[in-house]
Amino acid sequence: LLYKDRPLLMILLVALLVRLLVMWLYPDQNFPDSEAYKTIGKEIFSGNIITNNIYMPLYPILSYLTGGGQIQILVDIVISVMSIWLIFLLSMHLFKDRLTALLSSSIGAFYPHFLFYSVSGLTEVFYTFLLLLSFVLFYRKMIVWAIIILILALLVRPTFDLLNPIIVALFVFFVHKMNWLKVSKYLGIYLFFYIVIMSSWWAHQYFKFDTFIRLNLGDGVVLYGGNNPLNKSGGGIIGVDVLDSDGDFLGISNPVDRNKAQKDEAIEYIISNPGHFLKMAGVKFLRFWRLWPYANEYQQWYIIVASILSYGSILIMAIGFALRNSKKYFRETLPIFALFGYLTLVHMVTISSIRYRFPLEPFLIIFSSYFLTDVLKN
Repeated sequence: LLYKDRPLLMILLVALLVRLLVMWLYPDQNFPDSEAYKTIGKEIFSGNIITNNIYMPLYPILSYLTGGGQIQILVDIVISVMSIWLIFLLSMHLFKDRLTALLSSSIGAFYPHFLFYSVSGLTEVFYTFLLLLSFVLFYRKMIVWAIIILILALLVRPTFDLLNPIIVALFVFFVHKMNWLKVSKYLGIYLFFYIVIMSSWWAHQYFKFDTFIRLNLGDGVVLYGGNNPLNKSGGGIIGVDVLDSDGDFLGISNPVDRNKAQKDEAIEYIISNPGHFLKMAGVKFLRFWRLWPYANEYQQWYIIVASILSYGSILIMAIGFALRNSKKYFRETLPIFALFGYLTLVHMVTISSIRYRFPLEPFLIIFSSYFLTDVLKN
């Protein structure tokens, strides 16, 4: 029980205080995405059609309900602290080792990337919280609730839409060692809740576009952004990696047709330039796992040093876990490694940034903490 665990409570309290300090010291970055979420939230609650075509609605709803600004950041900070607790629980479920779990949560309390995103007004903190909560519920064998949370996370970011049924199957069959009949049962439950939860979004999209859109129109943007003659860095910077957010397709007025044209153009470019595609896939892989930020505004020496010492150390020890311990915990960790492989592959094909890696970093912290304690104990 959390209220009886004084060391964990102290860690969570310190995590809260550190985040409040960062909120006080760190200037508002005014990210365009953050402003877009506020606009979408206002449109939803005013009864209007959402004008933005590439974002999902759940975080904008949270942004609106919290009033935006400092209250929204405070809510994100609380969610970030709750994620530290989930990291502790996940570590305990995986390894049954309290020292590892306390070390994981302690690292999470001070981890620079967690601190940065907790005060940035972006989807990363909320999305990662839902992902961690879903995995905790899966490990606790609360599979139906885990499925519901996993689907709700799609309404924040739809990246794992294709992977989600595989995650359900991996937990049911490998982690909990149930038979294929149970796998079919829970996949059927997933499909039922998927339809129920997503149906209101589908209705909005149909009313808006006069056709069925399952998620959003962001796939054409990121696929073409990462696969066009301008892209040399592997990212999606407008004016550098792509002409603009709609590439060369502004003449197509219908957004659904424009999205399809972007995808078609990107696929044709990949087929016509397979060597360059494979080369860029390697560039995107390195950028995805890069030790410090790529953007020019984050090239100060202290940011680079902090990122290398924190994330770099975590990555090295997580690789150590994969080499030393993953065979022992193969069944338990298979869904997590599926996340790693899938998300890496997605961004090797589309566009890449360390921001997109963020949902994996709590798992890296858990693996690295176990590796460190295991080495010290032995």
